[in-house]
Amino acid sequence: MLVNWNEYLAWYQQARGGWFFGGEDWSCDAQLVLPQEGKHPLLVNVYDANLGRGEVPALRGRTMVKLARDYTLHIRAKGLVGGGVSGVAGLLGRDMDFGYPEALGGRMVTTSDRAFTKLVLGSLELRNCLAGRKKEYLRVYPSPVGEGWHTVEAGPANLEGTVKGGSPWVSEAMQQSGSGLDTEEVRRAAYPHFEEQMDGFLALLRSAADALTRWPMPPD
Repeated sequence: MLVNWNEYLAWYQQARGGWFFGGEDWSCDAQLVLPQEGKHPLLVNVYDANLGRGEVPALRGRTMVKLARDYTLHIRAKGLVGGGVSGVAGLLGRDMDFGYPEALGGRMVTTSDRAFTKLVLGSLELRNCLAGRKKEYLRVYPSPVGEGWHTVEAGPANLEGTVKGGSPWVSEAMQQSGSGLDTEEVRRAAYPHFEEQMDGFLALLRSAADALTRWPMPPD
């Protein structure tokens, strides 16, 4: 099954605004930048992730926040590491139980600062997003920019961050997208599912960034 992820991301830009940067058709190489008033923009990219046995299409969303000191957080499904180059950051600290089984049940949480993470998870909006997005991971880690800047990253957790058949991101209509239907027919039938998934995914990313900056970090 093939999905033209560049095309779906371009359709999302047409519906939601921002700036789209795409590679060649069917290349799985596109970025979308969505501005946020008074905040760092959101970046979404689709790309081919190398999992050692070949490449698979993957999705990743990022934004930036400024914190008082270095901090790491990794929330992911048990038994899964998650994709992306920042995997080591997510493994710092030990797995911790923070409660909130409706949001964290079936997940592992590792962090460098338990007290601050408890504050972050105090956000009902973030917990609701986590509860509704069980297949996604969330990471926070220091940025090379320094000066307190941190990357907030999220992505589909199943099959180490891949977006492919069997994923909640792929509907039955999307699986038919390579069967000779014309573009407009595919768009009408398949795009609404992608839009719904992307809206929920970006809500998770936004809620995480908001939760990280809502309260001051407790002293060391």
